[in-house]
Amino acid sequence: MRRYTIWDEMRRMQEQMDALFDYFFAESRGKYPLLEAPTSTELMPVNYRKPLVDMTETDKEVIATIELPGVEKEDIQINATEDNIEIKVEKKDEKKEEDKKKGIYKVERSYAGFYRCIPTPENVDVENINATYKNGVLELKMPKTETKKKGKQISVK
Repeated sequence: MRRYTIWDEMRRMQEQMDALFDYFFAESRGKYPLLEAPTSTELMPVNYRKPLVDMTETDKEVIATIELPGVEKEDIQINATEDNIEIKVEKKDEKKEEDKKKGIYKVERSYAGFYRCIPTPENVDVENINATYKNGVLELKMPKTETKKKGKQISVK
């Protein structure tokens, strides 16, 4: 029989803490929904998809290419601030079919949404961002500014 040490007690407490964390933050979503920390996609509006974004940079501008298939340019909303660029798309569709002879009335509704928040690149002129949409691809051209964000060295007293 082996002798009991303080490390045995530490190991037991570690196992209990691991079991508690497994209980509270279970990987199987929905098991304990009130106790789970939300993921970033859960903070997005309901039923939205996160579109793919490619960012490229040249000497004069930053270009963001965003995939938004199946939507019209009228459905796209873009809000830009010094901190971030928010892209939101809502597309609602309703198809009605009616056959009075057969007594059939059918309505089908569909909803598609995209949401993406991109941090505004440094040294970008937010007032002059240009957006174009063609063949399911949104392109944001963000001209660079000459001024850089100001910094200041602080002396310790």
